[in-house]
Amino acid sequence: MNYLHTIQSFIEGNTVLSATFSVLLLIVAGMVAHLICKFFVVKAVRRVFFSAHKNQVPLDKDVRISEKLSNFIPVITVYYLLQFMPELPEHLLIAIKTICGILFFVYLSLFFTEVLEIVNNSYSRKSKRKNHSIKGYIQIGKILVHILSAIMILAIMSNKSPVIIISSLGAVAAVLMLVFQHTLLSLVANIQVSSNDVLQLGDWIEMPDNGISGEVIDIALHTITIRNWDNTLSRIPTKNFLTETYTNWQAMFSSGARRIMRSFYLDQTSIRFVDQAMVQQMSQLRGVSEQLSALMDGRDPGVVGDRWFAENGLTNLTVFRHYLTWWLAQRDDIRKDMYLVVRAMKPSPEGLGVEVYCFTSSVVWAEYENSQSAIFEYIYAVLETFSLRIYQHPAGNDFWRLSQARAQAAGPGDTAAE
Repeated sequence: MNYLHTIQSFIEGNTVLSATFSVLLLIVAGMVAHLICKFFVVKAVRRVFFSAHKNQVPLDKDVRISEKLSNFIPVITVYYLLQFMPELPEHLLIAIKTICGILFFVYLSLFFTEVLEIVNNSYSRKSKRKNHSIKGYIQIGKILVHILSAIMILAIMSNKSPVIIISSLGAVAAVLMLVFQHTLLSLVANIQVSSNDVLQLGDWIEMPDNGISGEVIDIALHTITIRNWDNTLSRIPTKNFLTETYTNWQAMFSSGARRIMRSFYLDQTSIRFVDQAMVQQMSQLRGVSEQLSALMDGRDPGVVGDRWFAENGLTNLTVFRHYLTWWLAQRDDIRKDMYLVVRAMKPSPEGLGVEVYCFTSSVVWAEYENSQSAIFEYIYAVLETFSLRIYQHPAGNDFWRLSQARAQAAGPGDTAAE
């Protein structure tokens, strides 16, 4: 006992050694409190916040929240034990309290950040609107939490009221707005994009000026991430969706129909009035006779002469347009309740354009392309039945055939004379 009393008297007599011993005691107490929390806070958090889950099922949210909560206990323990150590030097006591206060608000901001992240993940999994994202709002909340924590830390370090710190920020408001102008613009843009539902997760976005065409996979505060169809990733500033032109194809998917609007070009010299020979050739196709009869007000095409067709302006292109419209309406992959038009366009050096305008009953890309290809393949094949020709620029094979035809027309004697 005398030996212990001597050590205690020595420590109390040595100020530096006494302060060192007290600091070590505080560190050990904080570590012990931290270890205890690691084992018991998880069960407490699960019982209070996640009691609906089975206890034997480990939950990631339990661990994440308990880790953040366990950081508070050592700080609170150290701060509480300081009340029983009045013999510490004043400057050391203030320093330890300041550190505890700073750590408390740092851990508090981390805790609320983790809670906001869990809310975001839970909303993404359980929300009925699977394509709606609140990530932008969550990031705004994180920024506010960090700003408030920074203000409290500054107040603790300067030993001033937080109200004074906040009021002093008005003097540097212009500087802060200049520094955070992109954040403020992104904040406004994110609120408008999210509140008006003009952009959602899974939407097909196309921005031709930036060479972007793909699916929206993430909507954050500052950027929107798009996975292009070539599996590359593009990140566009959120504010660009308020200032730049883009196309959202989601309305097309919602309508259940996808538009076909494609033209083919005819050789204008192949367009002429219908005659009896042409009628016999066209009548081999099912449906042409009905279209001719409708165009001729119920007359029999076999009885009417060639002059009647010319006087009434009935051309092979007219019959073909009406036949193609009827043929498209018979297809199961074409919507009948939407526009279905086959029209002649303005003539050009490429020929006379004929546009097919209709809607497919499937919005799936592969099925849409198959339907579109099948339609135009049939058009190219059936044009000859109507004595129409597709226009295309002369190719090398065309010049070769022309030279062969001239050589045959000249004969062997003329070739030898040359």
